[in-house]
Amino acid sequence: MKLTQAVVDQWLEAAWRDGYAKGVDGRDDLPDFASLKPEPPKAEKSSFEEASKLPFNPDKCCARILKDGWGIQCTRSFMDGCVFCKTHQKKFDSLEEGLDVPFGRFNEERPTHSKDKKEGNKIAWADTKPSKKGKAPSKSLKVGEMRDFLSTRIPNENFKGLKKADIRDLYEKEKEKMASDSSSSSSDEESSEKESSDGNVSVINYSNSSGENYEVEIHHHPSDITSFEPEPEPAPEPEPEPASEPEPEPEPEPEPEPAPEPEPAPEPEPEPAPEPEPAPETEAVDSSPVDSPNTISEYKALFKKLNIDPEGLKGKRDYKLKHEEYLKELEDQTESLSGSDSDSDDLEEDKSNYQAFDLDGVEYLEDEDTGKIYNPKHQYVGVWNEDGDDIVWSSDEFKEQHETQRD
Repeated sequence: MKLTQAVVDQWLEAAWRDGYAKGVDGRDDLPDFASLKPEPPKAEKSSFEEASKLPFNPDKCCARILKDGWGIQCTRSFMDGCVFCKTHQKKFDSLEEGLDVPFGRFNEERPTHSKDKKEGNKIAWADTKPSKKGKAPSKSLKVGEMRDFLSTRIPNENFKGLKKADIRDLYEKEKEKMASDSSSSSSDEESSEKESSDGNVSVINYSNSSGENYEVEIHHHPSDITSFEPEPEPAPEPEPEPASEPEPEPEPEPEPEPAPEPEPAPEPEPEPAPEPEPAPETEAVDSSPVDSPNTISEYKALFKKLNIDPEGLKGKRDYKLKHEEYLKELEDQTESLSGSDSDSDDLEEDKSNYQAFDLDGVEYLEDEDTGKIYNPKHQYVGVWNEDGDDIVWSSDEFKEQHETQRD
């Protein structure tokens, strides 16, 4: 939530009323100012279905993105001289000629298949998914049971090597076909038999599927009447069921060979120690009392070696002070050189290039080289997700700050 003048006024009024109420009661404790902060009104978020029906916004990236099955326009601003934002422009530049961003452009017709491949995958738009209402739950069958049934209906070659889903589809088709055949192939003819009154003639009534009725008389010899029984029609011999081919057992995977033990690395030969460089003349001077000159002659020899001007010096005391002054200057120069080296490490020029953008009304900076996203205080907050339509936050703190500051 932005700190506007109206928010400040509400906050101050809440603090004043809290102090007034405590003054009446005789209390003198400070309030929890965070609890007095006015809550921002929660804006009603439009659904993705409504966003998919909005008109094309020419001030935003023209790429279409998929949200819960609905195609909505990308909410980021396009780059100068382009129609896409930085994320979708990178995606478009990496595609072959003739291809486009996966879900097409919002100002063009919605595709049925993804457009970033020559044979793209079918896109499951929310308004094109088949309804699941009224679908009877199918009994769970094992693959072996479905294969056994299919082997009695069709040759094994027709379903050999098929996956479980394809075998189930073929199984259901054959079940429907068998049900339709049994209903249409109910006995075409029904027969009934009756004997005549004299017992010498049998009358058999037939009716076919078209509704026509006719009678057939069969005359018997009197001696055969008692033992007459119409011979039943021989049942057709069932065709031998083709033996279902056993599924080939999966070949056992070869055991991985043990990785060869790494050979021990040869010990590096010790490098010869570098020869010590000769120390400069100034370092040869030791200010300890042991090596200090004791006479004016020794001081003069040392000053000549160190290029110290002895002009105007009188007595051993002056030579000693001049020597101590020289050692002090030499120590100060050494400290200044070491300090300048450490300071130079801290002064490195920031050569990063940032691209400013806004997400849901909140401003951010994107590093053009690394793709990292920072807030205006140059604090790292996260990176874009795979679709480039939302931020993968580095911490919940920055996500909560975004929710508070968004429009």
